[in-house]
Amino acid sequence: MALVVLACEERFREALEPLVEEAGYLLLDPAAGSTAVLGGADYLPRPDTAVVVSEVSGQSWVHAFDSSDVRYWLVNVGTPTHPGYRPPARQPHRRLLGVGPNDRAYLAQLLDDWRDREVVRVDCFTFGYRDGMPAEADWVVDTRFLDSPYWVPEMRDLPGSDPRVRARLMAQPGALELIDSFLPMFLNLLPLYRAQRRSVLRLAVGCTGGKHRSVAMASEIVDRINKTGLATATKLERPPLHVPQLPD
Repeated sequence: MALVVLACEERFREALEPLVEEAGYLLLDPAAGSTAVLGGADYLPRPDTAVVVSEVSGQSWVHAFDSSDVRYWLVNVGTPTHPGYRPPARQPHRRLLGVGPNDRAYLAQLLDDWRDREVVRVDCFTFGYRDGMPAEADWVVDTRFLDSPYWVPEMRDLPGSDPRVRARLMAQPGALELIDSFLPMFLNLLPLYRAQRRSVLRLAVGCTGGKHRSVAMASEIVDRINKTGLATATKLERPPLHVPQLPD
């Protein structure tokens, strides 16, 4: 199961609680005692669970978790300033300034990322290096060492998803070498990611413009991962959401 704590300003609490339930989490009552989810068999079988802790209520949950070594995801929303607020000792996984549309969408993405899954989900997306590195990637695959179909006149205007582009790319020895070297390593690490409560991994595949080599290679990687049955892979139409984080 996943356990998520949202530590927020009191004014944000009522907006956050419905988001948690919409994401499919069991919402705990911050006014109740925390012993119900601490320790042993009583803790483990629960569904994905979350508690919204404000600056005026529910702080005992976080301190009970920390003193009992319960592992949880922590998101700070806003800047609690109540005199009696005692922040968690640990640094949060993410910080959000408020509950605006972008914040809400990003939080929904985080809650989905942290759900417990029997099989790891791999979200694969493409990008162009000329536009900069993607912020939400866990792994980045660089395909710029391959010959680009852009320089083949009859393929220049074709998308990387076209079978002719993909066939030309995969005919290059370097493409097969990348697949045969990268995928076994990546797949062998999936159990270790699951042990660290990571059920979603994002794989970014890049080339110069993000239109030919990266798209064709991403499609090949997704198909091969799905054939193994070790994970479920999907090719995203656009990169995942990102909210810049302030330094600690």
